[in-house]
Amino acid sequence: MKKVLLLLVVLILAGCSGLGSAVKKGDIAPQFTDTKVDSKYLWVRGFGAANPAHTSASQRKIMSREAAIAHGYQRAAEYIYGAGIVANVHIKDAVSENSTIDNTVKGLVKGMEVFGTEYMKDDGCAVIMRLDLKKLASAGITLEENK
Repeated sequence: MKKVLLLLVVLILAGCSGLGSAVKKGDIAPQFTDTKVDSKYLWVRGFGAANPAHTSASQRKIMSREAAIAHGYQRAAEYIYGAGIVANVHIKDAVSENSTIDNTVKGLVKGMEVFGTEYMKDDGCAVIMRLDLKKLASAGITLEENK
């Protein structure tokens, strides 16, 4: 009975989050949504990989969560302010030898909150973060809903 109740709570929270789970059976799901704007929030997902050099599972999980949160902030800034992309491809004998893409984003994102955290079986982490649209509106930024 407790397992059924726990499953119901998880499903309800996932449905309310604006973003469903990105973790299936301990791995990254084959399909998921990274960013969404609803009537109240900007929702973003961030991922962080665990460093296999860390011998403690706790350290791997803590550090992958911190990386996932930083990635979530990056996603939010890219969505709000856009991103600058510089791409270079070197072709020799009709074959790409070297390809680089640099992504730059600059902006202040204040007031985000971590809504959910999921760990993968390799101790990597996915977080769901949200930013209240009222906070953006008070800074003069409006986003359109994309249900």
